[in-house]
Formats: sequence, C-alpha cells, structure tokens
Amino acid sequence: MLPSLGSEEEFELRDLIEIKSTPTLKENKIEPVIYADAAYALDITSNTILYTNNEHDKLAIASLTKLMTAYIILEEEQLGDIVTVSRNASSKEGSKMWLGSGETITVEALLYGLLIQSGNDAATALAEFNAGSEENFVEKMNQKAKLLGLDETHFTTASGIDDEGYSTAQDLARLSMYLLKNDFIRNITSLTSATVTGTDGYPTHNLTSTNELLDSYLNVKGLKTGKTGGAGECLIAVGENAAQHEILTVMLGSEDRFGETKLLLDWIYNSYVW
Repeated sequence: MLPSLGSEEEFELRDLIEIKSTPTLKENKIEPVIYADAAYALDITSNTILYTNNEHDKLAIASLTKLMTAYIILEEEQLGDIVTVSRNASSKEGSKMWLGSGETITVEALLYGLLIQSGNDAATALAEFNAGSEENFVEKMNQKAKLLGLDETHFTTASGIDDEGYSTAQDLARLSMYLLKNDFIRNITSLTSATVTGTDGYPTHNLTSTNELLDSYLNVKGLKTGKTGGAGECLIAVGENAAQHEILTVMLGSEDRFGETKLLLDWIYNSYVW
C-alpha cells in the first residue's frame, strides 16, 4: 500500500526519506544550460535540492499524469483483480498496450502496460474499473492531489492524452517521492520490457519501455516519460551515483528530454562531493 494522508496533515519531502549525508557543490562548478521549460533535481537520499529552474511553473505534463493513476490504483485495488476492458478504453488513441474490447486482464498487467508502454488504453481501463467512469476517476485524482499537498496540480484525464491538465516540476517530484516508497512501482518502472497476457493466457501484450535512459551508464532505474504536442517532451528519472545516492530529476517542456536529463545527471554526478 502507498502512504495515505489526511487533508489536515502538513509535511515536507524530507518526511518521506531517511536523512543521510548531504552533497556539497564543488567550487567553480557552473550549472548546465537546460532549455526545458522547467527542471528540478533532488538527492532522494539526503533530500537536498541539487538543481531547480521554474519549478513552480504550471505546465502540461502529458503521460506523467499516469503516475497519479497508478498511485490511486495501488492504494485502492488488488493486483489480482480482474478488469473487463470496455470499447471506450480499447479505442483510446496515442500510446497503447493494444487492449481488446471485452478482454479480461488483471490490474497488475494493466499497471505494467500503464507504466512501461504508457498505455492510454490501460489508464482508461483502470479508471473505469476503479470509479465507474474516467470522469469520476479524475475527480479522485484531484482530491488525492490536494491530500498529498500538490497545490499546483490539476488533472483532466487519467492518461494525460490532453494538454489541459497541468502540474509543476516540484509537485511531480513530491508525487514521485511517494511512489518510490513502493517496491512494485520501482520494479515496473525499471524494466526495459515485459510481456503480459489476458486472464485466459491470451492475447499477449509485448511491452517496451519508453524510457531510453534505462540501463545506461547513468544507472537510471525509472520513472516515467510523457510527450504531447502541447506538453513537449517530459521525463521523470531516477539515477544512482557511485556513492549510492539516488537522484530524482524532473524535466518538463523539453525538446530533448533524454539528452537534457543525461546532461543534468552527468553534471550532478560530477559536480557534488558526496
């Protein structure tokens, strides 16, 4: 289960992690030039902000939206629950895991399709299963955002296929910190590929991660990609440096999310004393 909070509770990101050694910026280190609309980097291990630019700008976040969808599903449903896919879900455009109308499939398999292949069909199927309709589910997403202190975030779909929903780099870092407390999320988002099936053993869904930085020399282990015309390229990544500190980066509105995240992580790994 993921952590749940009452609306009256106030907290900081540091409450989610165990404080360890704090990184210190080396002398005469110039920050990298990042052209993304917003960027944010945090040392998860010590809760130290390492880089920030426009962290409070409200921007479209594309499929990063699916992280909140996963949060609610993991909090409220069982992985073995069986979902019957609607025609509405199976007909969703954009990135898909290629669900069929009437197909029966587990919540766990849908989460794989949601987070590895970024399936809009998986997001809709999960939303309908949980709340009866995507509209009802979106209401729950926004309620949960308030409970988690994501005050600069608003959702309009379960998938992020539209560009009307928004969040900020800092809010997304906060949400990601919650999700990273869950080993299931860590495992799924670290996979480069997976195969899942319907409950009858068919159809087979071969899933390929949209995160090109996985298994790179940067030791990236997650978390989620997003891309639409309005949002541009988005990426939340988790890397681990030689000192075994985990670094969370958020990149929004980039023209090269992988290149800029690589640049930022490289700079962080080499510019701080750990």
